[in-house]
Amino acid sequence: MNLYEIVVLAASLSIFINYIIGKPGSEFSPYEIFSFYTVWLSKRRLHQMRLLAQYQKEFNLNIAHKSKYQIADMNKDFKRQLYNAAEPFFTWERAVGMCSICTGFWISLATGLIFTQDFFTLLKIVVFSHILIRILNKLL
Repeated sequence: MNLYEIVVLAASLSIFINYIIGKPGSEFSPYEIFSFYTVWLSKRRLHQMRLLAQYQKEFNLNIAHKSKYQIADMNKDFKRQLYNAAEPFFTWERAVGMCSICTGFWISLATGLIFTQDFFTLLKIVVFSHILIRILNKLL
């Protein structure tokens, strides 16, 4: 593979991973296939901040005497609320999925290491992939 194919592969992989975990970089969607990962990180951070119990208590009060359909709908909103509440407190979580740019760095680094061991080629892959990810994020 040539340099540009590797760059496009790394950037595309980063955008794809960002999409399947619920697009946490822009607006969170609890309907994506692996959005449970984003919710899990959000709950973990809120638990560390001692805020999760408050949100769960409020949710449990709201679902009392509701139909199954209403509970399912409220559960999706609750997941979105958890993400929005935890987002300002994320630290290292940004590098492992919460930020497409941050995660993109690690993905492009790993992809570059798979295809080359030359430092300057690896640097080109990381830089060009970063630029492409930023452009794709603006377009999508």
